[in-house]
Amino acid sequence: MIVHIFKNNFEIQKDRKWVFTLGVFDGVHSGHQYVIDFLKNLAETENSETALMTFDPHPRFVLQPDTDFKLLTTLEEKILLLEQFGVQNIIIQEFSKDFSRLSALEFVRDILVKKFQIHSLIIGYDQKFGKNRDGNFEHLQNLAKTFHFDLLRLPSVNKNETTVSSTKIRNLLEKGEIEQANQYLGYEFIMTGTVAHGDRIGRTIGFPTANLEIDPQKICPKNGVYIVKVSIDNEVFTGMMNIGMRPTFGGGLKRQLEVHILNFNRNIYGKKIPIHFLDRIRDEKKFATKNELIKQLEEDKKKTEKFFL
Repeated sequence: MIVHIFKNNFEIQKDRKWVFTLGVFDGVHSGHQYVIDFLKNLAETENSETALMTFDPHPRFVLQPDTDFKLLTTLEEKILLLEQFGVQNIIIQEFSKDFSRLSALEFVRDILVKKFQIHSLIIGYDQKFGKNRDGNFEHLQNLAKTFHFDLLRLPSVNKNETTVSSTKIRNLLEKGEIEQANQYLGYEFIMTGTVAHGDRIGRTIGFPTANLEIDPQKICPKNGVYIVKVSIDNEVFTGMMNIGMRPTFGGGLKRQLEVHILNFNRNIYGKKIPIHFLDRIRDEKKFATKNELIKQLEEDKKKTEKFFL
């Protein structure tokens, strides 16, 4: 499937039949996937193309810049997930203060109708947009009649009697509850990082690690040791990931992200690699001696290997 990506200054899309949805889609979680599946089914029924508009940067960074807010997915990760879930057209609308001042009428009329000539619009159960969030469902119903497009509102998605949301998933990750976060996401939580040079302490104790630099806006799970999968050059390896301050070696001011890849010995400096989080082994701990740390790492390795049996 060929995926088309549109970024700002959109040209008028003539003679294309769009089934459209829009939102931040941070995490592209199971609730978002429900919307995407509905979008795809409707497009197939109506012989149309699927189109999804998302916003970059996240509105919170523009409207509440002083809050300590982190993303479930970077824009790059989000696009890859949307492609994976089968969206044909991905529209990336720059979110600025000027854009935030558009009323729902202006946004629908000048962008959705004029630029994309939408045929159908699908929205989530509690979705609102436009200046002061004036684009509620009732307002959109009137706009749909005025501009002659179909409007559909989908119900919420629940797991374990809880409504799935990006906020809930962030909270789970901050508590280190990876398994439940993955249930809500509908896939394994991903953290993409670039392999950088470290101080090579891991090599001296028999557990060499790849040190990762990640986007500072990306959420990081609670400090501790995790069972992970690592994708490198279209191959998948197993590993254990340490997130924390390395207190046994004096700690520091900066959180470190290090992955020990099992049965692996290649030069991957500078590569951008995705880490898939599967389970959490333990909290970060300060050990009295290097030998105590090595013994614990051997136990962590056994648990990791057992996990994949």
